[in-house]
Amino acid sequence: MSAATRQIRAILTAEIRLMRRNTAILATSIGVPVAVAAYFVWSGRDDLGALGWSFPVAILFLLMFGMSVYMTTTLALTARREDLYLKRLRTSEAADGTILAGLLSPALLIGFAQCLVVVLIVAFFGPATPANPLLLLLAVLLGLAMSAALGMATTGLVGSTQQADMATMPFFILLIGTGIWGGFGGADGPGTAQLLLPGGAVLDVVRLAYDRELAFLAQLTDALPALGVLAGWTVLGILAVQRFFRWEPRH
Repeated sequence: MSAATRQIRAILTAEIRLMRRNTAILATSIGVPVAVAAYFVWSGRDDLGALGWSFPVAILFLLMFGMSVYMTTTLALTARREDLYLKRLRTSEAADGTILAGLLSPALLIGFAQCLVVVLIVAFFGPATPANPLLLLLAVLLGLAMSAALGMATTGLVGSTQQADMATMPFFILLIGTGIWGGFGGADGPGTAQLLLPGGAVLDVVRLAYDRELAFLAQLTDALPALGVLAGWTVLGILAVQRFFRWEPRH
């Protein structure tokens, strides 16, 4: 095991321990999304629109990205900066990238597990399984990366955890709202304007992943624009992190 891997594992373990002490973060990252997901699938299984199960799956993914990853990342990093934990970590042997990887790992793992649970719940109660699991996996990985990057950027714009609560709302609303808006496109998926926004892009990839009328390669080809949009939002988030992220509180 390399030194960086050991450092990430140590930071990850410490972060999980800290998260367990914060009931607000636990409720935001685990309890609320799972409860909403269960209700969404149970209440909507008899009233699906033109997109079938791909629409609720996409909306639930966006909920996990927004609450479990984006909000949790923003709140956790802001809290760690306030109590000077980030500053102390930076005096260790670990590189900046290693520290951030360890701090972000719990939220990313929780988000990934929740997306998997959503797919399994829909497969059991739908029943509906993805025709292209690889495409669905790409949607999840890019969504997680995008949300974590933008969460890191957002924490640089706020000075306290109280401010972080409100600061996360605009992107969270954009994420969910554009996913719902993209559903208005019907069976053909989001339009061009909707596709350029993160929710619409996630919806389009999930739609294609559940489309059993298209061949495997056709699904991948048709999903390239939406995947490119998600990659673009992720790069935008990384650039914002380089510009705004702070390791110490403002004085």
